[in-house]
Amino acid sequence: MAVIDSGSDSAGKANVDAAFNLKTTLPQVTTPAGVVAPQYVGAARMFCENDPGTIKGTATLKSPEVSQDYRLRVGTDTVLLVDTFNATAQNTGNWSYTFNTLTAAQPGAGTVNFSTVQGTTSAHGAFMRTFQYFPLFGTAPLSVEFTFGQFTAALVTNENWLMGLGLPTAATTEPTDGAWVRLTTAGLIGEIRFSGSTTQSGVLRTLGQLTVGNLDKLAMVVGERNIEYWLDDVLLDTLDIPAGNGQPFQTTALPAFMMKYNTGAVSNTNTMRVSDLNVCILDVATSMPLAHQMAMGGKMAYQGQNGGTMGTTALLPNATAATVVTGAALSQTVPIAVGLGGQAGIVAAVPGVDGLVTSFQVPTGGINQTPRNLVITGLRIDAVNIGAAVATTASILQWSLAYGATGATVPSLAQAESASFATGTTKAWRRVPLGLQSWVVGAGIGASVESIKIDFASPVVVRPGEWVASVAKFIVGTATASQVEWATVTFDAHYV
Repeated sequence: MAVIDSGSDSAGKANVDAAFNLKTTLPQVTTPAGVVAPQYVGAARMFCENDPGTIKGTATLKSPEVSQDYRLRVGTDTVLLVDTFNATAQNTGNWSYTFNTLTAAQPGAGTVNFSTVQGTTSAHGAFMRTFQYFPLFGTAPLSVEFTFGQFTAALVTNENWLMGLGLPTAATTEPTDGAWVRLTTAGLIGEIRFSGSTTQSGVLRTLGQLTVGNLDKLAMVVGERNIEYWLDDVLLDTLDIPAGNGQPFQTTALPAFMMKYNTGAVSNTNTMRVSDLNVCILDVATSMPLAHQMAMGGKMAYQGQNGGTMGTTALLPNATAATVVTGAALSQTVPIAVGLGGQAGIVAAVPGVDGLVTSFQVPTGGINQTPRNLVITGLRIDAVNIGAAVATTASILQWSLAYGATGATVPSLAQAESASFATGTTKAWRRVPLGLQSWVVGAGIGASVESIKIDFASPVVVRPGEWVASVAKFIVGTATASQVEWATVTFDAHYV
């Protein structure tokens, strides 16, 4: 039997290192003629370090998983929401807001601030919650990440700050179901509420350990059997789901929310700030296309974006169609409808001359509105003859997509491209043919034509500050008096 030495490296001995761990080398598989047979190959268990244990005292190790077909399981995260509070107004497309005396606001400094007006009694509070709901997906964890902090002063007695998943119903009423963190003078505490029954972690951070003025990244990783709490990428604690509960909260899908309210009189003025929120499904490859992920997070092109004008982007004015059936003539400089698609009535024009039907400028953006690229994946055009029957010659419209032109106002379709290295580069319109629509002689009022439906295999990308327009021209004939070709233009697009 070999002698185990105390750390030296001597031939013929079993050696240990300075910490008295036995030095070992797993046998290797050699060629078929070798002396080491496969049955003697050692097996090692593999664990990965998620956290070194800076706070908990012991490292958090987790083992990877292998499928039944011996493949290492690898999940791909799915983005559900990425939102930043750099605008000067509420993003009413993503967020619902309720308050009583204590208020929230976005001053344009990159955060939403709670206690812009300080509430002083137990009846005062405010919350924001997403219109979007975030579901639990079986074994797939749900990551909810806030960047937050105390701004002007530390919280005082009777103040509560909550952020996580839940559905508050009034300015001072906590959700009855959900998972969140709570910050009070007692410190930062993790909390699970299952249909009114509450389970709390210990104090994750004392109030004094959270520096006033700092913005810290708090992440909750919500799993089936526990919730992990991370602060600035350091694991603070893991809270187990009560054994009698099948999941963290009974509702299964909840909005993200943040809330500040008082349980009694407060003694000073202070502000809580949040700069951004990210929510993702982890570990499971949902195969959700990027367009779907962007739309889920509010970046669909048919509504106004954070920092801009809220509401619809298409020109579809309510209850006004009957007053505009007379339409307008095609023009190279003046669109009939201003919007990302919408409705337009087209009357007689000189054959062969293109005209703007709809026009839209992608927001240029800035520090208070994140600049984003508009990605157009498809387009549909429907048209019907109204006003009068086609009497003399057939009416034929040729449609095209124009995009990429630059200018403070909608550029003329005749705008030229700048010369190479000319100062202040100007871009001309890029053009994509879409198809033809025609009405034969005798087509009456209400006669429709086949829709134009385009799905772009290679999407059309329009950059911040550039314009996109639908364009039409008559290619033969003249229109009968009072004849109008009524069209609707629909864009399938999202922002990235």
